[in-house]
Amino acid sequence: MNKETYEKIINYTINKGVDFVELYYEEQKINNYLMIDSKLDDIVNGNTKGLGIRIYNNDTVYYTATNDLDYDSIIKQIDIILSNIKDLEEQEKNITLEKEEVLLPKIKIEHDDYKTEGKTSYLKKIDKEVRSYSDLINQVRIGFYEADKKYTVTNSNGVYKTSREVVTRIFAAPYAKKGEISENTFEAFGEGRGYEFLDNFDYKKFSKNVAKVVVDKLSAKKFEGGTVPVIIGNGFGAVIFHEACGHSLEATSVADNLSVMSNKLGEKVASNKVTLIDDGTIKEAWGSSIVDSEGNKTEKNILIENGILKSYLVDDFNSKKMNHKITGSGRRQNYHYAPTSRMNNTYLDKGTDKIEDMIKSIDYGVYCKSMSGGSVDPKTDDFNFSVEESYLIENGKITDMLKGLTLIGKGQDILKQVEMVSDDLELASSYCGSMSGTVNVTVGQPTIKVSKILVGGSK
Repeated sequence: MNKETYEKIINYTINKGVDFVELYYEEQKINNYLMIDSKLDDIVNGNTKGLGIRIYNNDTVYYTATNDLDYDSIIKQIDIILSNIKDLEEQEKNITLEKEEVLLPKIKIEHDDYKTEGKTSYLKKIDKEVRSYSDLINQVRIGFYEADKKYTVTNSNGVYKTSREVVTRIFAAPYAKKGEISENTFEAFGEGRGYEFLDNFDYKKFSKNVAKVVVDKLSAKKFEGGTVPVIIGNGFGAVIFHEACGHSLEATSVADNLSVMSNKLGEKVASNKVTLIDDGTIKEAWGSSIVDSEGNKTEKNILIENGILKSYLVDDFNSKKMNHKITGSGRRQNYHYAPTSRMNNTYLDKGTDKIEDMIKSIDYGVYCKSMSGGSVDPKTDDFNFSVEESYLIENGKITDMLKGLTLIGKGQDILKQVEMVSDDLELASSYCGSMSGTVNVTVGQPTIKVSKILVGGSK
């Protein structure tokens, strides 16, 4: 689609009497490579192209999407929306788009430039390393994920921006068995760039770690459960803050007073140790982009600073409802979804405490080295998270590996109970699902100590 077509569609729509119209054009290519039993088992390719049309009128958002890019077909879709809006009065406006601003990341090795043979050979190296760790490992699933999305945002404010997001990820999921006991684990590494992302990837270290975890889990012990002090490891451990705090700061729930964090700007909501940041500008991070799905440049947003709530994550529509600045947080999975406020790269800033001091300070507690999935209800703030890798702490020392643990509580409680924060900040790639679909997000934190959390065990 070209500038003339965008302007023609926007002017047709705005002159029907609506307040605002936005067009989001997207072309996306996704590839998945999966190796099972040391053989490339499957390659799944997906290509999509389409247009999302968003209209504001008064306090209501209307949205439709189509992959039929014929002008007359698009107008028919718009007419269907307009037929559902009452009391429209035609107006005369002539919207002229700005000169197209093209903002593209620099990609050194495009997905298609790294041939299938090379990808297969690389996956086989990991497969061999993982299997060589122990005869107890009986299956290994590994693969690459690639996504390349180019998108253009135009609207009745004259915005005309084109950008691109490229992400690449590698994962391993080994399975191990000993007698009647079977275990599995999962680990991944991804960045917002092409296959040059492997320059930062130590496949031998990655392979050894994932193999060790799955084998060790075979002899892990059960834990009774209870409220105890907990150390949460760096990197993906931050998923607990993403879920238990991040969602409560998104305008999606804040604007309608559905979040426990609504109307609390300037208030103390966490311990002095907590500084929480969402930064969509981190170079080559998994959740980064140059502009968001609304055409706004992404920003570094300090959400909580030394325990004080400083900002929310706010998209265009909710900024008007909240009288809050736009934060470059309007995101969507693809053109099928209207954008809304979402996290990008959310992390707990590093501190100065030492991990050895955290461990020594606990007579009886749990070290959650890595987390799995979890969920939270922004209305009640209740969270529940599964722990992937955990250990018992006794008399200031890490002892037995544990299994079957969950962390249960309220996000506002855990924020206030962060006692110690180390300096080993690490970021990890992940996904987040919400009303605008599933988007790439980064979670991150240093190792932290929480004074107490209810730990659900398996006894």
